[in-house]
Amino acid sequence: MEGGDEMNAIGLAIPASRNDDRFVVALVHSLADPLIRNGVSLVTKVVPDEDTEIELYRHWAEVGGVSGVALLGVDSEDARVDVLRTLGFPIAAVLDTSVEVDFPAVVIDFEASIDVLRTFLATRPPRRTVYISAVDQQSNGSLRAAATEKAALDGLFEVVLVEHSDEAAIAAAEAAVADGAGTLVFDSDVHAAAALDTFRAKGLEVPDDVAIVSWTNSALCQSASKSITAIDRRGSEIGAMLGERMLGAIAGGRATREPAPRPFVVVGETA
Repeated sequence: MEGGDEMNAIGLAIPASRNDDRFVVALVHSLADPLIRNGVSLVTKVVPDEDTEIELYRHWAEVGGVSGVALLGVDSEDARVDVLRTLGFPIAAVLDTSVEVDFPAVVIDFEASIDVLRTFLATRPPRRTVYISAVDQQSNGSLRAAATEKAALDGLFEVVLVEHSDEAAIAAAEAAVADGAGTLVFDSDVHAAAALDTFRAKGLEVPDDVAIVSWTNSALCQSASKSITAIDRRGSEIGAMLGERMLGAIAGGRATREPAPRPFVVVGETA
């Protein structure tokens, strides 16, 4: 920032497909903390697609009040970056290790979550493992989809794509263990909890008949009828780091590229 400019607010667009992702929820909450400490507010808006997101940035530039924009899931040919630069917004982002940018970023190694899951599963009885995913393949969550696809090719688990509903996830879960015991990994903690309740209502033993792992740790995982084993992908820490990078971007600091902390498994009663 130069002269008498004041930081008013930071803007963040959240893809509708990730609005109930507990990792994103934790990230957004902690993103606000360093901003508030510096007298800056956070403006969020849920958007259905990238075109709507870009129109939102143009609206912010027109009406004023937004000093910079935080981005989730930047890829190597991200149209949003050029638009934001044309509009004059400082940028900070969360992105994958494979993406190189010249602005401040928190770098997530998506495959690290796969690695900690692989290490955890190696300590459990060998059985068929199925990853049940409702991630939109066209959204900025596609980097996670790419990581899970690679894990599938490496033989860690099978991937089943479902619609974003409890019913679809439960149907896929029941089909996956119809022929015997298995381990189910859900990208949604909500789907993991719904499947847990369904299996227990049907008289199946968790984790003996079916083990359940959530890709995202949350309060729901810990308060379920059995605490759900989950991967803590450090959303709160990443959000705070993104907030600091955003403040640095607005202040004209150098383009720092900081690695996110490594995820870990929170062992519960379901696996």
